[in-house]
Order: sequence, then C-alpha cells, then structure tokens
Amino acid sequence: MAPATYQLSDLTSFIRRVFALNLPEPVWVAAELAQVNISRGHCWLTLVQKEAESDAIKAQLEAVVWANKLRELQGIHGLKMTKGLLQQGMSVRLRVSTSFHERFGLRLVVEDIDPTHTIGALERRRQQTLESLAADNLMNRNAELPLPVVPQRLAVISSDTAAGLADFREQLEGNPYGYRFQLRLFGAAMQGAQTSPEIISRLREIRRNWPDAFDAVVIVRGGGGRTDLAAFDDEALCRAVAEFPLPVLLGIGHETDETVLDRVAHKSLKTPTATAVFLVERLMQAEVRLLQLGRGVLSVGTHQLSAATQELNRQASAVRQAAGQSLLHEHHRLDRLAGELNQLPGRILSTANDQLSHYEQLLAALRPETTLARGYALVSQEGRLITNPDDLVEGEVDVRLKEGRVKLKMQGRGLPPPTE
Repeated sequence: MAPATYQLSDLTSFIRRVFALNLPEPVWVAAELAQVNISRGHCWLTLVQKEAESDAIKAQLEAVVWANKLRELQGIHGLKMTKGLLQQGMSVRLRVSTSFHERFGLRLVVEDIDPTHTIGALERRRQQTLESLAADNLMNRNAELPLPVVPQRLAVISSDTAAGLADFREQLEGNPYGYRFQLRLFGAAMQGAQTSPEIISRLREIRRNWPDAFDAVVIVRGGGGRTDLAAFDDEALCRAVAEFPLPVLLGIGHETDETVLDRVAHKSLKTPTATAVFLVERLMQAEVRLLQLGRGVLSVGTHQLSAATQELNRQASAVRQAAGQSLLHEHHRLDRLAGELNQLPGRILSTANDQLSHYEQLLAALRPETTLARGYALVSQEGRLITNPDDLVEGEVDVRLKEGRVKLKMQGRGLPPPTE
C-alpha cells in the first residue's frame, strides 16, 4: 500500500496545532542574540545556542518582539535597559510563545525579558576579564605611562554623531582660558557588537601610522545604561588599551557603573564633558606652575641682582678707596721724587767736583813734571820714549830733566860720551 501524501498546507496546519497543543503557555528560554534588527517598529531576533568549547552554533531559532510589545517592555524595564538588552552578542533570558505560520514557518514571539539574567551574565564575564588582565599584570600598565604636562594633540575615538563627542568638542573649544587643542577623530561604533572590534581597529591605526603624532588617546561616547556599556568589558578591547603606548583617557558617559576599561585606562572620567574639563584644568595647572616658576625665577633673579649690586657697590667703593690711597701714595712719592730731583743736580755736581779734584790730583801725580821732580828723566830718541836700553841706536839722544834738557850722542853700544 502506497504511503499517504499530504498537501503542504495540511502539514503546516498540523504542525501549528501540535505547537498550540503542546506549548499552550509561554516558556522562558536562555539564548544569545546573534542578530538584532528593527523594522517598522518590530524587533527581529536570531537566537542561538553555542557549543561551550568551540562557539559552534548548536541550535538556532528566529524570534520577534512586536512593536506594541516592545513599547510595553520599554515602559516596564525602561527604554535604555530594553535597548541595551536587545543587542547583538547579548546573553538573554526571554519569555516566549511559539508561533507557526503556514507561510513564514516557526517563530518565537517574545512576551517578556529578564534583565537580571543578562546583567548577571555580563557581571560574570566582567569578573573573568578582570582576573585574566590581573594575571598578566595589565591593570595598571597604561596608568603608569606619563601623561604630558600639556596634552594638546589628541586622537579622539568616538562615533561622529555621538552627542558626547559634541559636548567634548564644545567644552574644549569654548574653554575660558583660550587654550588650543588639536583634535583628530577616528570614527568607531560606541554601542553594540561592533564597538570593541572597531575601537581596536582605530587603536591599531593610530599606533601604526601616527606613533608620535599625539600626546594621548581619548575615547568618548554619550550616556547609557549598564548593558550599553557591555562592550567596554570586552577582554580584547581592554588588553588593547592596557598595552597601548600612549595614555588613554576615557569618558564614556556613565555616573555609577564601572567598566573593566575604566580600570585599565590611564584615567577614567564620568562623561565626555568631564574629560574635556580634566584636559583644560591640566593645562591651567601647567600654566599656574609656569607662572609660579616665573615668579620664583623673578624673585631669585631680583635677590641675586640685589646681592650682586651690593657686592658691586662694595667693590666699587673698595676700588675708589684703593685708588684714592694709591693716588695719595703716588702724590707723596712724586713729592719725594721732586724733592730728590731738586737736590740731585747739586749732588751730581758735588760728586763730579769731587771726581774732578780726584782726577786732577791723579793727573798731577802722573804728570811727567812730577816724575821729573823726583829725579827721574825722560829719554827719547827720534821722538820715541826709550824704556829699554836695547832700543837705543847710534845717534842723538834727548834726555829731559826737571830743570832742562840734555842732548847726548849715542856711539855703538857703550855709554855715550858726556856732552855739555
């Protein structure tokens, strides 16, 4: 007997009745949101369950939150909380009913959301990330980097449409001190599943292409609930910030909740505005320190100038006194030399007279007449004084005595004959 053949509509009607009979009441289901899309006010979800070891998808179903139910849930749990829960990558616990449509197939219809499940899962992941970073000594690595005294060249990572970015810019550009900041925006998602990979990509871009162009990196976004900040607990993002070679300042718009990224950044501020205020105040503090140093330099310079002036005056007085004493001494010396100079010609003349008298006496003693008076004679021959008998030659010899002259005739080598 041939097996029965059913029309497709008959089979789908049968399946719909099976689901209606076996799942008459909504049930709670835990899953991960693989995709989230909003269309015409409805929220379309892809729910998955992954293998713990490999992240391979073990089960998958489509679900929907109808627009009227979405508004109801937003009224119950809050708009921000609901939007934060219904994000790609979130672990959720949903109260669902089954809906099987003959044309569109099986779909789960979301009736309620359990925020505590998602927040609990986020907290567990947060603690795991903290433990992993602490084990690798990354919690304080970025905080230990020196932040420049005047950080003015800033790489800003944010969504170009974020309200927080506008607040940040306005606060910096309108600061009352006239400080100038150089901002370069690196656009990235600030909410949802793409937040972590896009921020990591921007950090890599800055590190690769502009390693020395910036003083610091600033990550800012607008406000949000706890689930909106889930991306900032991502371990890969936190590691990228912790290991970044520049100080990373964080202003992601939360007042009470603290993300892991807050813990590893160089400095975390509550809001983008607070981040801008911090930067402006840092420059103001640097200016105050500079002015204090200037006043200190002026004070020290004035003191040293005063001391140097006093020393110069003292030395000038000493020079004037020494010059006066030297001039007085020189005046006395000149007076003494003038007196000596006045006496000098007389002494020179007296000395010269004494020398002259001495020379006259010596001359008188050495005159031939004086010698002749003592009985000596001067013997000369042919105009030459004879001092050695061997010098005599034949001929006339002149002998000079005190009282006259005697002419002698020299013959041979004997005594000359006497002459009158």
